[in-house]
Amino acid sequence: MGGCMGALTSEGPDQLTIAPAQYRDAFDAAARTAHEMGYKVVVVDRSNGIIETEPRHAAGALEPWRIDNDGFGEATANTIASRRRRIRFEFIPVGANLDAVQSDPVLHGPAIPGSTRAQERFDVQTCTGPIEMDVWVYIERSFTEGIKPSTYSGSLQSTWTNRLNAKPADAKDESTRDNMTWTPIGRDLAYERTIVMRIEKSLK
Repeated sequence: MGGCMGALTSEGPDQLTIAPAQYRDAFDAAARTAHEMGYKVVVVDRSNGIIETEPRHAAGALEPWRIDNDGFGEATANTIASRRRRIRFEFIPVGANLDAVQSDPVLHGPAIPGSTRAQERFDVQTCTGPIEMDVWVYIERSFTEGIKPSTYSGSLQSTWTNRLNAKPADAKDESTRDNMTWTPIGRDLAYERTIVMRIEKSLK
C-alpha cells in the first residue's frame, strides 16, 4: 500500500525545453500521458500550444491501487477532504512576446482567426526556435455551502441554506444541483515533475 501511494516523484525538472521538430511528438505525448493517468482531455489547441483536462478525483488512503499520490500523507489528506486535480499544459516559444497584465485593461474579446491581432500572436507550429513546455497540476478542494462546524464539538454543527441556489418547487425539470463548491488550494509539484519525466522519456 505504501509503495503504491508513493509512486510520484519529487525529483527532476518541472519544465521541458524541446526543438521545433519535436513539437508535434511532444504535444501528442502530453495528451497521451494525461489520458494514461486517467484524465479526459477537453481542450486541444496546437496553434497556441494549450492542452487542458477535466478534473479527476484524487485518490484517498482507501484506494491503494491508485498511484497518483506523493506518499501516505497526501493520500490521508485526500481521504479527510474531497479533493481533485486538473492538468494544464502550455507550449510557449522561448522569447515570445506575451501580453502584459494591466491593472485597467480593456476587454476586446478573443482574437478572430485571420485578423491582425491573431497574426501578431505566435503560432507554436511554425516557430523556428526552442519551445518550453510547462505543466500545471491544480489541486481543488470541495466545500459544502451552509455547513458551520463547531470549533470544539461536532455535535454543535449547524447549517444554513442559500435560497437563491435552491431549485424552485414548481420546477419542470428533474435535474439535480451539486451542493459542493470547488476551490483551488494549490499545485501538486510532484505530479507535475512526474508528468514531465514521462514525456521526456517518451521523446527519447
